[in-house]
Amino acid sequence: MVIDRGAIMTQVTFNEIVNALAVKYWDLKKGIDVNETDGKIKELEEIEKLLDKGIGGKLRSQLEEEANRLRTVKAKREDASIDISHVTSELLDMTSDFAPSLDQRKDGIYHYDSEYESISAQYYMAITDILFNKPKPAIQFKNAIMSSKGIEINAPDANNLAALSVLNYVTTILQESAKKMLGRANKMDSSWKRLKEKDYAFDVFRRLNSNSEMSLKELQDVCSREDGEYKGRITDLYDERLEEALKYLTEDKWDPYLVEKYGDRYAVTDFGRWVQMLCGSEESGNEDDEGVEEKSTLRKITEFIRKHNVDRTKHK
Repeated sequence: MVIDRGAIMTQVTFNEIVNALAVKYWDLKKGIDVNETDGKIKELEEIEKLLDKGIGGKLRSQLEEEANRLRTVKAKREDASIDISHVTSELLDMTSDFAPSLDQRKDGIYHYDSEYESISAQYYMAITDILFNKPKPAIQFKNAIMSSKGIEINAPDANNLAALSVLNYVTTILQESAKKMLGRANKMDSSWKRLKEKDYAFDVFRRLNSNSEMSLKELQDVCSREDGEYKGRITDLYDERLEEALKYLTEDKWDPYLVEKYGDRYAVTDFGRWVQMLCGSEESGNEDDEGVEEKSTLRKITEFIRKHNVDRTKHK
């Protein structure tokens, strides 16, 4: 399913396009029962082993009939997976230019323009399923919530500049996340690369990410408990490196910031949190036992999308 945005954006809105894609996405996912089809594929493999061994008689006839039926099931699963890959790619492509039709801000919310269709909860569930394998009807940020109601901003009604700044910030996070999943140049990968260039900063970032916010003293205390023996040998240098790491993490070169300073306290930003979730989980490769099959399928879809986009770029 390929949508030519340039040809149709003048006729329908962003909201309508992503809603239609989200409906298609969930319809296709409902058609794939991972546990059921995996069981049938394993059954097919066992039957084919017996057939290859030359088993005969009435049992062979029965097995051949069952094998043909299961091959049809397998083919449908493969076709549906390809269709989901294409729809996922289209959803990410649209999200990489996330530009909903909104009304003016009222009571802290940018409602969707009443002249057009609102973005559905299905879209937000689809995009969070694609990004995090955890479908949610709304996306929660520190100072904003995206949902089917609109985009709610936590800023004084009178402060229009602050509200617009938050709106720009959260849409940037969503756009850059989609670009990352598509394998395009994005701020998340570049920030992650820069972060890993400094071991101390990377370590401090991860510790901050595990807490809501921390002061330098609290960070030093945590590090003392975890790295006590090492710190005991180089106390002054150790604390100095922690301070350097915090300065590095909050300098103006980050765009957007991964860490922000509030008075004497430091906290990972929404952007930093998403960078950790998307880039960090990609490197760790750790998965819970629950949902491993579904995560594996989603990873294959993502890899397919990235390869498709890279190949398309090469041939331009």
